[in-house]
Amino acid sequence: MAFKYSNNQVETKILDASNYVANRYVEFKLDEEDVNYLADMRLINLGATAANTPIYAALGGASNLIKHIELLDGREVLCTSRHFSPYMAFQQTRLPNEKNKSVQNFLLKSDYAYQAMEGGIKTGGDPSTLTADATTTPKSHISLSDCLPLLERIPALSSAMFKNLRIRIEFETSPYKVISTADAITTIEPSLCVDIVRGQMSMPSQVSWLEVEHDQYILSGSNPSVANQPLKTPHSIRLNGFNNKFVERMLLVKQFDDETKYGASHTVKNGSLALFKEELQVRINGANKFPEILDKDCVRSHVCEDAWGVLNVVQQFNRCYTTDAQLAASQIGLTDYDGLVISEAVKDLQIQHNRSCINDSSTDSKPNSTIKVHVYCEVRKALNMKGGDYQIMYV
Repeated sequence: MAFKYSNNQVETKILDASNYVANRYVEFKLDEEDVNYLADMRLINLGATAANTPIYAALGGASNLIKHIELLDGREVLCTSRHFSPYMAFQQTRLPNEKNKSVQNFLLKSDYAYQAMEGGIKTGGDPSTLTADATTTPKSHISLSDCLPLLERIPALSSAMFKNLRIRIEFETSPYKVISTADAITTIEPSLCVDIVRGQMSMPSQVSWLEVEHDQYILSGSNPSVANQPLKTPHSIRLNGFNNKFVERMLLVKQFDDETKYGASHTVKNGSLALFKEELQVRINGANKFPEILDKDCVRSHVCEDAWGVLNVVQQFNRCYTTDAQLAASQIGLTDYDGLVISEAVKDLQIQHNRSCINDSSTDSKPNSTIKVHVYCEVRKALNMKGGDYQIMYV
């Protein structure tokens, strides 16, 4: 956004953290008076150290370190993203293969793209190897507008309007979601890069955006004793986190409830697991969103892509198992997302989510393990500004 102003008007500053506790949180204060903070804020030098030279998870890279992020004015929450890393990882699957390979892999220190190589289809970046030294370990660059959707819609934040601006980030420190091994990680202190404009700026009186809010539920699993006889386990869930809000789109991200089941062979660790014979129906205010329950993997994937766009995923991404020798086996069944368009005010939200378990004693069995389902919904919000006051509301 800085290109809209002359070089004399825009200043770029790199802010150190006002509060930082390794592996817990970091906070930045935007407390300069009589300035406008442009919305194109960037978090830089986000990374971690670890022993035994692991690599960052292929999908999401170092951005998996962001667990929760908030933009606040004093105690007033302007915009927030909770349990954010699985959603951020999903956003990378929405980008074209060439952009992931040539841009995002370098910014996020990820390794997510696909290309044909001798021996099959492989990921297409250069893995970023962590070190035990904070000065040499790979560090990422993240645009905060990708994390805080209010920043996509507002041109700037005025210190005259928002007098106690701060950004707070809580870290995800489970190695099973961030790196390729189970070694403990230690975050390093990031910095915040901001552009400021002094003097008056023309500002809209209202800004609306789609806040990404979160809820979750559990799908239980079991290990049937008889081979070749799947055991269907139905689940009916009522979620209250989105009641009395206007929801645009929904995303379901399925992950191991026990994170230790993500092994070293899983190059994608913060994606969405494929389940065996998955069935899905969503009811909004008592009415089914689908004419009949979705019981075919290809139909579920088609509905998701209708809502969120074509995803950059490997072939057979929604299969638990495959014998296809041309695919990197550790990629299969790790990016199977469910999503749909809702576009209505929610008073009652119910999900029928069925699966089948099979006789499989593998420690990382996708069909039999207990699964945590992260539910993300785009919720309409608005910021009204008049004089020196503002109000945030659901719309």
